[in-house]
Amino acid sequence: MAGGTVTFQAQNPRISGDKRTYVNAEGKTVLAGWANCTAFVAAMGAQFDSGVDLTGTDVRKESTEPVPDRFSPGLNLGQVATVLKSHGVEMDVEGKIPFDEVDDLREAGHAIALQLIYRPIQHTIFSGDPTFGAGHIVLWTPDGLVYDPLDDGRRPGIARAPVRIPTPLLREAAGLLAGPGRAFAGVFRTRHPVAAKPQPTLAFDAKPPQHDEFRVVVPVALVRSTPGGVPGKQNVVDRKRRGAIVTVFGTTNRGQKVGGSRVWHQVDRAGHRFMHSSVIDPA
Repeated sequence: MAGGTVTFQAQNPRISGDKRTYVNAEGKTVLAGWANCTAFVAAMGAQFDSGVDLTGTDVRKESTEPVPDRFSPGLNLGQVATVLKSHGVEMDVEGKIPFDEVDDLREAGHAIALQLIYRPIQHTIFSGDPTFGAGHIVLWTPDGLVYDPLDDGRRPGIARAPVRIPTPLLREAAGLLAGPGRAFAGVFRTRHPVAAKPQPTLAFDAKPPQHDEFRVVVPVALVRSTPGGVPGKQNVVDRKRRGAIVTVFGTTNRGQKVGGSRVWHQVDRAGHRFMHSSVIDPA
């Protein structure tokens, strides 16, 4: 499948050529492009994921909200996911997913549309607008590069995408929106080759898995801090919905027996998160 590269797209109307306007909450007529960050990230993500040629302006026009709402002008991840699906691009929308899991998915080869509060980035060398500190979104690719649709280098002091924002800074910015250690994110489904990564710390005698990407096959799957604890919920650290992508780092046969099987999968690099084999299958 084509893809694996990104041509940066700026949401700046002077660059995109989108001259459309809307009336904002203050009753002023303003250019719509400045409210289209999610649309532009979706377009760049579609190119990386599948080689699909869209612009952020296209995505906004094809969405259920072609004209920004005056009180909530930005699009949400669900809206752009619907547009992308019509072009054959699948993006899973994750709400309050652990940030470390987002990072694992990125390192496994998935592009990430990462929602965040811009304030921690606002006055850094990575900033696309030192006067802006509210909600925003960026595309984070497997090689660690960040495509921020504000980073168009339009004047001195404005970054030029792509930039390599330190992961702790992205974690902080995402956590201000979703809660500490969490993130709202769109995970593009297509995996692309990535460089070799550090080996995980395998726990409970786990061995490297035969498959490293799984998908949840039950309505809600529990993630536990150890390979056991069923049916209690004391060690539940997260929940995954049916269809969610899960990266598996190791498999152990030394877990609690559930439904006749002691097989559990380690689903983080550090060995602190496990899911029973009955709730996830190889993707």
